Amino acid sequence: MVPDPGRQIAWQNQLRTNQQVSSNNAAQYDRRRRRSRGRPAAALAGLLKLLLLVAVIVLLAENPGLRAELGTFAQNLGAYVQGLWADTRNG
Repeated sequence: MVPDPGRQIAWQNQLRTNQQVSSNNAAQYDRRRRRSRGRPAAALAGLLKLLLLVAVIVLLAENPGLRAELGTFAQNLGAYVQGLWADTRNG
């Protein structure tokens, strides 16, 4: 059985394309990895934000008076924003 030259060329072209895509993906992965290794400050900032959030939640859980004041503040802020939205829509 003699292989079809057209099929063989198509197969070789597909193989080259697949190899190129694989190479591009590997290079892109390496660039991302290098970029993420060079940003320890961003990871530290994220950790500090998480710790601050946990501290605020613990503080609110332990202090019912502060929790009530924060609830009132949130309600007033929500009413204010709704008023601004209504003014904007009414022109």
